[in-house]
Amino acid sequence: MSATPSAANAKVLVIDDDKDLRYSLRRALAGLGHTVIEADSGETGVVAAKREQPDVILLDNRMGGMTGIETLQMLRGAQPQAMVILMTAFGTTQTAIEAMKFGAYDYVMKPFDQAKLITLVDKALSARRDLAAATKSTRTLVNPADYKEGIVGSSEPMQEVLKSIGQVAASDATVLITGESGTGKELVARCIHQHSLRAKGTFLAVNCAAIPENLIESELFGHEKGAFTGATNQKLGKFELCDGGTIFLDEIGDMSLPTQTKVLRAIQEGEIQRVGGTTTVKISVRLVAATNKDLEAMVTTRQFREDLYYRLNVFRIRLPALRYRKGDVPLLVDYMLQRQAAAKKIKPKRLSNEALEALLAYDWPGNVRELENVVQRANVLAKGETILPKDLPQDVLNPRKTPIAPPAVVSAAVAPASVEAAAPVAGLIPAYDTIYKQCRVNDGKSILTVIEMEMIRRAMEETRGNQLRSAMILGINRSTLKKRLLEMREAGIKVFT
Repeated sequence: MSATPSAANAKVLVIDDDKDLRYSLRRALAGLGHTVIEADSGETGVVAAKREQPDVILLDNRMGGMTGIETLQMLRGAQPQAMVILMTAFGTTQTAIEAMKFGAYDYVMKPFDQAKLITLVDKALSARRDLAAATKSTRTLVNPADYKEGIVGSSEPMQEVLKSIGQVAASDATVLITGESGTGKELVARCIHQHSLRAKGTFLAVNCAAIPENLIESELFGHEKGAFTGATNQKLGKFELCDGGTIFLDEIGDMSLPTQTKVLRAIQEGEIQRVGGTTTVKISVRLVAATNKDLEAMVTTRQFREDLYYRLNVFRIRLPALRYRKGDVPLLVDYMLQRQAAAKKIKPKRLSNEALEALLAYDWPGNVRELENVVQRANVLAKGETILPKDLPQDVLNPRKTPIAPPAVVSAAVAPASVEAAAPVAGLIPAYDTIYKQCRVNDGKSILTVIEMEMIRRAMEETRGNQLRSAMILGINRSTLKKRLLEMREAGIKVFT
């Protein structure tokens, strides 16, 4: 491989059967300080590429022997890091599509303005330098086998989620998973099932928001022949099909009150009745539900049954938004790149450090689902083996800043309705004059330490000593809060208890 090219000492390979065009391009490029290698056919061009390892290749599409597209495919193996610019006098739709499909940096139409082509070569060299710098990254790709459940993350919030799954999986308790859209609620539900005593049974996911109201009852509980127009045969519902397994009701907050009543009966009595039926059917089904809505508020406004809410909220797992666990972004991206490459049976691309910095700076309102879409798009657009910032959407590179709500912290314990993430404390962050006074009183303590202690003191005061709610407000683990409280008391700092 050639050394990283500078602005004026790159190797450029010109592959064209037109001797006059090669001469013209050699004069122009050599005059800029580049080393120019010539080849008059695709076959000799591939040999020259292997020998010379050029940084940029100017490739004619129509030559005697191999076509430019055929040559391009062979060049990808001979010199994958080279930026290939296809030159063609026949700009058909197929040529444009195939040029980009097989990894060309760009293509130009003949006759072309030489100055514009030189500018394009400069851009290709710049991209080549970016790729060379990116390949120096020492980050190692993750092994997808280490995350066979699909839940990727080593951050503290995700470790709490995994602990919660471990605690509840072996029981038959109903689980309520809450969190923003795109945080991976179905993955968690599947993981609970896979590690439960019902793992050999059926797991079925039902999106309550995606099924029309007049069909959801039949979908969940089945129907008898002739129960309604179009019911030509008996149909078993999802609850019955899941007998001995797990049913996952996603977006349960969108379920109507009449259907909620029937779901409550299925949980309480362990039996269902098909639409149009006169007898009940006994079932043994574990229920895992999920929502991105505030069920407590819906109970208050009578949009959600209170008794069903308590039945669902036996054990709650709160999934953190991606913006509150950005340390997991590199792992997630590498995992996604590996999965996407495996599906196509190709070598996975890598993420440049600069592209990773852009991903880490973004707040991800669409969470992991949005990240996966961005990675898939970048994987398609990236020229070469490395994803660069230019391969990312402008919305990610130049996001519009919007206020973000405080994180919903995961509770690993069985969470009754009364133990909920409290609303953010007004004025939790101390003012500068307070910090200044505290620093003078507590000689030797940094400003960050003083801010942390004051925020903890105010949170404890707001919750009247409730450590779990205080930890939720502060966005930290309860054990971390206990440790900080002990340190504060040992330092003689009064805290509400």
